[in-house]
Amino acid sequence: MLTNAAFLLYTVSATVLDPEPLTLRTILNGDHTNRYLGFLISGLGLLATLRWPRAVTLIYGPYLLALLVVSVIEVRNTVQTAIMPFHLALWLSVNMAIVFLVYGARRGLALCGAILGAIALALLSVAPLHDYLLIDWITTLLVMTLSGATSYMLISLIESNMLINERTIAELRSARIDAVTGIYGRAHIEQLMEEQLQVTRVNGEPLSVIMGDIDHFKSINDRFGHQHGDEVLRAFALTLRRCAEPLGGVVGRWGGEEFMVVLPARSAEQARALAEQVCHILGEQRMAEIEVTASFGVSSSASGSRPGTVAGPAFGAVSSSLPRVPEFSASDLVIAADQALYRAKHDGRNCVR
Repeated sequence: MLTNAAFLLYTVSATVLDPEPLTLRTILNGDHTNRYLGFLISGLGLLATLRWPRAVTLIYGPYLLALLVVSVIEVRNTVQTAIMPFHLALWLSVNMAIVFLVYGARRGLALCGAILGAIALALLSVAPLHDYLLIDWITTLLVMTLSGATSYMLISLIESNMLINERTIAELRSARIDAVTGIYGRAHIEQLMEEQLQVTRVNGEPLSVIMGDIDHFKSINDRFGHQHGDEVLRAFALTLRRCAEPLGGVVGRWGGEEFMVVLPARSAEQARALAEQVCHILGEQRMAEIEVTASFGVSSSASGSRPGTVAGPAFGAVSSSLPRVPEFSASDLVIAADQALYRAKHDGRNCVR
């Protein structure tokens, strides 16, 4: 777009500074005919780019072809009159760089080769050239080649860095996202808990977690196959997300059929209510056409007791809780939730502890 605007400005300036009678005859067959054609092509290219900014690659192809045809005609005309078109040579050098910006390194290299080949054929078709014209055109072709080569190396470097960044992002994403369920993986959940604990130590708000485990999941795989088992995992993960996200919770797959819900600024009572809500949903609807139940263990950073002891009276005797002191860690929360989950399994499954 900038190139089109610049070429329009050049055409107007050149016409004003080097005028000729503006008649239909001079426009169609005058000294500036090719300049007028270039003006028309650039104007249409500018309008098309403004109208469809996301279709630059489609617009630039016909524009470049039309510009090349006009350039070849201009080259033949100026060689026959023993004139070196320096202005044209400069604009061709600019477009040698632009094709790489529009089409990338590989396609840009092919198009640059086509441009150089077309200009070289146009020169050969009117050979022999005067010595001074030959030197000028050799210089022009070398400058065009250098412009294209420099642009190729620069764009290749940019594309290489972009590819590396894309791969790095993909690797980081694959490390953070569970491939089966599409939710966060264990590494991200562990990092999230540590970060939220830092916030908890500053503002004193509780951090609660829920560890959920699908009951008898091995038998589901054995009876229905692993593909059906994966569908159950995905459906269970979706149910957890729908229940937890309105409360600001983050759901992750802890491993196997175990899931973890992190609930910043939520008490153990709120976490327990959420887990019971999921149990209720599982009792009313099937997961991937299979009847599924789950057991849940809740732990919280709110006042209570450390893992391995009976929970404090604030939470009855159903949730493992931790004292609000700087020493507890994400590992403490996980151990407490795991102990609560073990009690849920021991008490007959399909419950919250």
